[in-house]
Amino acid sequence: MRTASGAAARTAPHARREPVIYAEQTRADLVAAARKLFVDNGFADTSVEAITAAAQVSKGTFYHHFPDKKAMFAELYTELLQRVGALADAASEAIRATPGEPALAAVSNLTHAFLQRTIDDPLHRELMAQAPSVLVEQYRHINDTVAQPPIERLLTVLAERGDVEPDVPVATVARLLLAVLCEGNQIIAAAADREDALARTFHTITLLMSGLAADGVSAHG
Repeated sequence: MRTASGAAARTAPHARREPVIYAEQTRADLVAAARKLFVDNGFADTSVEAITAAAQVSKGTFYHHFPDKKAMFAELYTELLQRVGALADAASEAIRATPGEPALAAVSNLTHAFLQRTIDDPLHRELMAQAPSVLVEQYRHINDTVAQPPIERLLTVLAERGDVEPDVPVATVARLLLAVLCEGNQIIAAAADREDALARTFHTITLLMSGLAADGVSAHG
């Protein structure tokens, strides 16, 4: 015989899931609205009111999920760097799996792909361009903790293979390369001819990378 308490116990988990699902969807709607507004209008010209209007939620709901719009921007920027970091880690694994293939060619391709996103992906372009002024000190922290480690892992793989000079200080080089890539995004984003700026920036970074290559190893692979 089913008791009322037993039925309640069985339905309670489902009842609890519904508010959680709703909250997750609301948060996703807020993030999607902010993502578009940050690209279209920029961070400074995007208000919390504009985000909540686009997401069709109240300001109270916004502040339930985020302390301010800067926190939302930081989350979007972190997610972007995590995606880029995943590409670097995938390159590291691919290099390890193919010891006979030219590793620096993969690094060169990864660098070009990162810079190409500045042209192809408006969200990538705008978040990278706006992040230094929006996030200030937090910008360096996110770069150091999210973007730099995958670059360090990639350089470590290259060092293990003998593709870069054995005395390369991995952490220092990773930080400098990340700074160069971020500045490259700024150059391309601000250029009237972005394709030309991409070509010049990529060529310059390739020249810098050639100084890291071990004797007999080309930065082009």
